[in-house]
Amino acid sequence: MGRSGAVATTKLGLSGVVSVAVALGLAACASPAPSATPATTGASASTDASAAPSAARSSSTATRTAALSGLPGGTVLAVKIDNTAGSRPRIGIDKAAVVYVEPVEGGLTRILAVFSTGAGDLPGEVGPIRSARESDVTLLANWGRVARAYSGGSAFTRGLIDRAELASIPYDASTQGYRRAGDRRAPYNVVGDTQALLARAAVGPATGDPGFRFGPAAPGGAPGSSVTTAWPAAQVAFTWDGPSGRYLLATDGRPDRVAGGPQLGAATVVVQEVPTHLSENRDVNGTQTPVVDLVGSGPVTVLRDGLAWRGQWSRPDAVSATSFHANGQPIPMASGPVWVLLVPAGQPITVG
Repeated sequence: MGRSGAVATTKLGLSGVVSVAVALGLAACASPAPSATPATTGASASTDASAAPSAARSSSTATRTAALSGLPGGTVLAVKIDNTAGSRPRIGIDKAAVVYVEPVEGGLTRILAVFSTGAGDLPGEVGPIRSARESDVTLLANWGRVARAYSGGSAFTRGLIDRAELASIPYDASTQGYRRAGDRRAPYNVVGDTQALLARAAVGPATGDPGFRFGPAAPGGAPGSSVTTAWPAAQVAFTWDGPSGRYLLATDGRPDRVAGGPQLGAATVVVQEVPTHLSENRDVNGTQTPVVDLVGSGPVTVLRDGLAWRGQWSRPDAVSATSFHANGQPIPMASGPVWVLLVPAGQPITVG
């Protein structure tokens, strides 16, 4: 269905980067980003145009970079959504502009889906909505003031969210904008009405910059028709589908479909390798919460159009945009949904 390519499995890690978001008020120490390298897929990627000392190529690269655009402006709603079998099929996440997949307790993952009125029509409803995690504060710090919907969370996490520059609208404080779906069992039955939640949050257009840049593909892509990675108790796989122009999602070995609709897909998949640390917080079972460190730098693999680019991500502080670059140039994203897999350093990633 997509382009074929040899499969390369690599254990990937960060070199001495440990950092924590200033939005959480914690100390951080980050080493400079190492030099970007081509994607380690079935074929070696060619060098970027910026590597050639040609004035014509430099001019072309500058024009391409200047032409890149970020996410369109609009009011933003960020929703925490379950990512285990009990939550499927999920509701409305096919309309998200950006979807983050982050590790949580027990080796599982959870989703932070970010919707923007500037990126297209919002779904009528979204869910199932679950509890917040402290990593969400840093994930959203560079988006600006956005509506933040979630259901539940420890007192520790709620305190962090309440102190952040977010319009927090939890189910626990008020059920306005939420309902319990009768055809789903708890705790997988909290569903949000997007328009009602935005009205409750009363936020204007977001003024931040998460860092994504969209435009024509950069030169030098290696074969990248699929990507797979697995946390201790969760697996995600994306496979390129040419007719739809999307990487189709399989979660835990099964096609992942939106409720009443097609298989979920991404125009761009970003595999961001990040350090992690254990929080002071513990879940109801006494397990410490893993936190992804999103300030600093590290390796990144970006897949679009059946190709892959290997480069670096960097973010100097929590409110700054995250840069995704290779050979000194931004890695452009394709128009459409972006899925960001936050992969702990050292976790195997297979690109084929």
